[in-house]
Amino acid sequence: MRRAEALAARLEGWFFAPGDPRRLAALRIGLGAILAVRLAAGPYVELAGQPAALFRPISFLRLLDAMPPPGLVVVVQALALAAAVLAVAGVAARVTLPLAWAAAVPLIAMTSSLGKTAHNDVLLLLCLVPLLPAPTAEAWSLAARRRRAPARVWRRGGSAPTGLPAPARVWRRGGSAPTGLPAPAPATWRYGWPVRTAMVVVAGAYFFSGLAKLLHAGPAWVASGNLRWALYASSDTQAHPNPAALFVADRPWLAHLLAAATMLVELGFPLVLWRPRLAWVFVPAVVAFHAGIWAAMRLDYWPMAATVLVVMVDWPAVADRLAWRRARDRAAAGAPPGERPARTAAEH
Repeated sequence: MRRAEALAARLEGWFFAPGDPRRLAALRIGLGAILAVRLAAGPYVELAGQPAALFRPISFLRLLDAMPPPGLVVVVQALALAAAVLAVAGVAARVTLPLAWAAAVPLIAMTSSLGKTAHNDVLLLLCLVPLLPAPTAEAWSLAARRRRAPARVWRRGGSAPTGLPAPARVWRRGGSAPTGLPAPAPATWRYGWPVRTAMVVVAGAYFFSGLAKLLHAGPAWVASGNLRWALYASSDTQAHPNPAALFVADRPWLAHLLAAATMLVELGFPLVLWRPRLAWVFVPAVVAFHAGIWAAMRLDYWPMAATVLVVMVDWPAVADRLAWRRARDRAAAGAPPGERPARTAAEH
């Protein structure tokens, strides 16, 4: 009992640990941009014009007898797209982001109303759910820019403010500190839990995909000719033979290797939650996985790959590193000979 309570306490502490408002804002910008692109390029008007006999919904659109009328679809699509663009910019994000999501759900459900599930956008929609009630626009937004305090700078020889990222604190005596680094907003649980929830959604999506393979096919998913025949069949359905699919299918050892790698990546993806640095292994593997599916089978799952990139990469850390290097280069260029910024621990 005590172990269960301790585990629950650790999970609660992980979910509600303080988070960087910029990382939450990165999810708003990235996921909102993916949604906007999908809304702009979606075939919703064409689907609305299809005959009622082809309407085979497998979701809540069962409440309807046919696809929504084209005129209504155009209005909803325009509303959703406008709201998504405003949410990306951080304009009234607490209203525009939920509005974009709510308007996008029935449109995207139309793509799964022809008798087959189209799950290209499912991961994107699920990762957006924890962002809907969250304060996503308190950084990297037009609203935040208007109320942002001036960047903190310090005089030569002075000590760096403690709130700056770690690299900004390390300078040799007498060296000039870079200017233009903004004072970070305080980290609180309000910014942490939506990001970690989205990370769990991503990890769960791939883990349960791998688990389904294991439960339904078992080791045969890797050891049999399952992947080879899938590639052969996919190539046969395309207008011309697919060289990428045939290259793999004609080499059993390569097909088995890729099948095993796929299973390992999917089942192992939750390890990223335990060891965030493993994202540098699993995220590129997932992107390569989806790129390979497109090359061999012409199945376009770029929204899933993009969602993984947005959610699992620590974009504020990337931004800090880039900003620090620019500031360091400017300071080094303007400093007298012999006065150079010290290398940070991360650069050693």
